[in-house]
Amino acid sequence: MVAFQFEEATGTLLCKFTGRMDTVASGSATEQFNAEMEGLRGRAEALRIVFDLAGVDFVASSFLRLSLIAAKVVAKGNFSIVGADPQILRVYKIAGLSSLLNVS
Repeated sequence: MVAFQFEEATGTLLCKFTGRMDTVASGSATEQFNAEMEGLRGRAEALRIVFDLAGVDFVASSFLRLSLIAAKVVAKGNFSIVGADPQILRVYKIAGLSSLLNVS
């Protein structure tokens, strides 16, 4: 499951994910993310996107793909992942994405 919260004042789109982000959940989250971005069209360059993974206990490769898609939508350095469990952080590191994405 994913919940989106856009803060106009800071220009931040906070995406809170919970549960297992397996292939099915990631597909649904990708559709929801794309719809949310459609609503923010024209602001993507100045937008900051934060993925809050505090409630996530599993990520499939399709979720890693969503992370890359989100990072490419915004300017370099304006995407970050926060609250991730050490095992989730390890997945990003093994995939070679922790250096490309701001993962903490």
